[in-house]
Amino acid sequence: MSTESKTYPINHDWEHFYVLLEGIRRSGICNMFGATPYLASLAQISEKEASEILVNWIHNYDELKKLYWPEEEM
Repeated sequence: MSTESKTYPINHDWEHFYVLLEGIRRSGICNMFGATPYLASLAQISEKEASEILVNWIHNYDELKKLYWPEEEM
């Protein structure tokens, strides 16, 4: 059993998806752990890819917020 933790580097090619996820979060339409089908539908991608992007967004949310929405930093 591996004790190494998986890393999730920010993928700047996914900026559009990160923005969509932030829109989903702000809308309150769902708990973000259930956002995969919403992202898949909005972005017209597979749920597998949407899940991968969502996990990355969750793991990097604090850093993404600083990069893309710095005016909201308190």
